[in-house]
Amino acid sequence: MTAGFSQKHVFITGATGSVGLMLARRLSAAGQKVRAIVRDPLASAPDGSGASRSAALSSLPGVEVVKGDLSQPEGLRGLMRGCGLVYHIAAKVQGSDRAAYQAINVAGTKAILNEAITAGVDRFVYISTIGVYGMVHGQDLTEDAPWLASDWRTSRSPYIATKQEAERLVWTAGLRMPVTVARPGDIYGPQQYAWTVQFIEKINQGQLMPPTDAASGLFNLIYIDNLVDALLLLGSHPQAVGQAFNVVDGAPMPVSDYIRAIASMAGKHPPAVPALFLRAAAAVLMAADRVRGREAMVTPNSMDFLLHKWTISGAKLRSMLGWSPAVGREEAFHRIAAWLHSAGYIQ
Repeated sequence: MTAGFSQKHVFITGATGSVGLMLARRLSAAGQKVRAIVRDPLASAPDGSGASRSAALSSLPGVEVVKGDLSQPEGLRGLMRGCGLVYHIAAKVQGSDRAAYQAINVAGTKAILNEAITAGVDRFVYISTIGVYGMVHGQDLTEDAPWLASDWRTSRSPYIATKQEAERLVWTAGLRMPVTVARPGDIYGPQQYAWTVQFIEKINQGQLMPPTDAASGLFNLIYIDNLVDALLLLGSHPQAVGQAFNVVDGAPMPVSDYIRAIASMAGKHPPAVPALFLRAAAAVLMAADRVRGREAMVTPNSMDFLLHKWTISGAKLRSMLGWSPAVGREEAFHRIAAWLHSAGYIQ
C-alpha cells in the first residue's frame, strides 16, 4: 500500500485524531516509517478517555512524534525533511471561533503545503470534506459538482468556507508537486468524536433527539476503517494523482435513523422532535457555553448538518481505483456498540 515510499517517512498531521491515529497504526504495522506532528504531546484524547494519544503514537514501531502547531507556521519549518508522502488530516471542525478556523484550516494548510514543496515530497494527500460542495440539496453529487461558495467571515458554516479555501490552495500547489484530494463523508466509528462519541454523550445527557423523519437530513456515512483503507490507496495508486475522490460507504442513512441506532446501543429511545426544537436546543447550549466563558462547540448552525438532504456519489473511487468498503453498516454498528461499552459510554 505504501510502495515507493518505504525508504522515506510518511508525514501525518492530525495524528492524534481518530483517523490520523488509525492511519499511523496501519502504516506502522506495515513496517512504514511515520513522522506524526502533534500540537500538545500531553493533551488527552478528545473521546474523553483521558489517555494521551501522543503516547499511543510514540509507542508504535517506526513512528516519530514531533511537536508542531498549524497556527504557528514558523514552528513547522524543516519537519518534513526526508518525507515522501504527506497526509494532511488536521483541521478545526467544530466551534464558534471563526478566526481559529481561518488560522488552522487555511493558514495552517498553506504552511504545510509550503513545507511539503520545500521538502520535495512525492505526493501530498489532502483530507478535505464533502462539505466543500456547500449546503446544497442534490442527488448523487460527483466530484465535478459546482461548489456553493461561502466566506468564512459571514458563512453559516466557517468550517465549510475554510475547507473550500484550503482545498483551492491544495490545487494551486498541485502545479508544483503531486497532490490528491480525499473528500470523506460523515465519518463514524470507534473513537471518532463528531458523529459517534459526541452523539452518545449528548444522548446520555438528554440533549440530542432525532429529528422527525420528515425533517431529517441524510448522512453520507464512511466507516473509519473504510476511510483509512481509501487513504492508503490514495497515497499509493498512480492514477490518484491530480484527482479528487468522494469517500462514502454507499447508500445514505437518514439522520433520524442514525441517532436512533446510536441511542438504542445505550438502551434509550428518545422521541423525534421538530427541526425548530433542535435549533432552539442548540441555541441554549451555545448560550450556556458563552456564559461559562468558553467557545461554543454546538451552535444553531450545527443543526444544518443534521437537517441537510443530499446524496454523494462514491462511484469514481470505485471505478477508477477499485476501492470498495470492507466493513458493512451492520458490522460497523456492531463494532461501535462493542467499543462504546468497553469505553464506558454505555452499560
